[in-house]
Amino acid sequence: MVTWIKGNHTFKFGGDINHVYDKTQNLRYQYGAYSYSSLLNYFSDFYKPNSCVSKGVAVPCYSSYQQAFGPLGTNFSTNDYDFFAEDTWRVRPRLSLTLGLRYEYESMPSTILANPALPATGKLPNDKNNWGPRVGFAWDVFGDGNTSLRGGFGMYYGRIINSTIYNALINTGVSNAQLSYFFTPTSAGAPAFPQILASPPAGTKPNVVYFNGNFQAPLIYETDLSFQRELGWNTVMSIAYLGSFGRELPNFVDTNLPTPSQITYKVLGGGPLQTPTLTSLFYSGARPNPNYGSMTDIFSGVNSTYNALSAQLNKRFSNHLQFGANYTWSHALDYGQNESTFSDTNDLLIPSCLKCEYGSSIFDVRQRLAINLIYQLPFDVKGFWGYLANGWQVSPIFQAQTGLPYSLLTSGTPSLNGVSGIGSSINGSGGANRLFETGRDTYRYPGTAVFDLSVNKNFKITERYNLQILGQAFNLANRVNVTGINNTGYIIGTTAGVPTLTYNKPFSTITNANSNFAYTSRQIQIGAKFLF
Repeated sequence: MVTWIKGNHTFKFGGDINHVYDKTQNLRYQYGAYSYSSLLNYFSDFYKPNSCVSKGVAVPCYSSYQQAFGPLGTNFSTNDYDFFAEDTWRVRPRLSLTLGLRYEYESMPSTILANPALPATGKLPNDKNNWGPRVGFAWDVFGDGNTSLRGGFGMYYGRIINSTIYNALINTGVSNAQLSYFFTPTSAGAPAFPQILASPPAGTKPNVVYFNGNFQAPLIYETDLSFQRELGWNTVMSIAYLGSFGRELPNFVDTNLPTPSQITYKVLGGGPLQTPTLTSLFYSGARPNPNYGSMTDIFSGVNSTYNALSAQLNKRFSNHLQFGANYTWSHALDYGQNESTFSDTNDLLIPSCLKCEYGSSIFDVRQRLAINLIYQLPFDVKGFWGYLANGWQVSPIFQAQTGLPYSLLTSGTPSLNGVSGIGSSINGSGGANRLFETGRDTYRYPGTAVFDLSVNKNFKITERYNLQILGQAFNLANRVNVTGINNTGYIIGTTAGVPTLTYNKPFSTITNANSNFAYTSRQIQIGAKFLF
């Protein structure tokens, strides 16, 4: 990076070249993976395999089985080229502007196992139009240094992650690629629990992963506008708007699905569905391309929107006191962005309907409040008693926020007239297990709140030596913060040949609390530091 100052301008020019060499060994499902919709089905297979019945024939009780064959992995390289130029211009003593432009390009490796029958497997993204302009300003509103208005806008591009590239390189459906197979209990060649397959079964077809021909690197528009005012007493108040708008974010869809029919479920047990029946699409039968199983298209069609208003009050340390308070209201919406590494087979509820995924983001926190304070007790006692009365510091932190969203899900494998779907999801597509009628992320975890407290006592031994005793409490009130919810709303089954959705009464009940890195039960610790 080079910085050049000339007059009222500060120019910066720079770049970055990043060479990444990946040696990956990841034969997923090499030793097979069984999936069960309930413990009952698992124990049925465990006690007596093939104890379930489909169309009068004994079949396994698992929902699905997956296994992969082929090479353990492969080696490849990517190269990232990033260059930028920026000018910070002091237009007036009270106004400065920042203008910048950044270019980013990620060079893909060459394909190694391209499938001649599927031209898409021989092409990786080549997105060369990633120009990101940036603009910002800072204005001293009244010229007294106490009131400022700042704003900015920029376009930022993300990488196409190497794990996803890896899957597209090695899952191409040719004989020397990694070959992944998916079975339902009624599939030809489906094993009986707990067997695994010694070789690819005859008649089954491998799955394929490829990049969409129009795939683009993910793009984020970032913008903010903030007003800040010095209130005196070393205290600053600020109000800000923050916006983040994702475009061309990646997702995964199976494009080798048959034309759907319809399946009508009988709704049992009540719950959120207030109708006696529910009709859904149902994907079963022969795949359009009979030479392959799922054909996962990695596409860049997901958009996201985040808007937030934030208010802050901060006091710098003076007169024995420092504090900060921040309140944020926000709303995050998207079309089903995901955080998958490598690739998923199919993430959409209805593979032909991206707009059906629209809803609140899984990261949507509507309101959040955080308050922190440091207070040094203003005692200055002389003599022996000063060792006990002086040097105390109290530091509480309080954080509270509204709960994260979650979706009502289903469990079980649907079948119509004894025929299962292509996959094990609600409509047989192998995609999301939600119900269209209940929406995505329409339910909420309870809100969370944590109060932490730290109390320190400093013993000054000499000018050079200091002993500090610390007492710290996390979640001092021992509040129950929910970290797990039963999100299975309905269980798929069949009664007298009729598909059923039976309400799961434990839906929305708490399954876990205070059990992650952010929320724990009350913890107290005592420590000491010797400073010299």
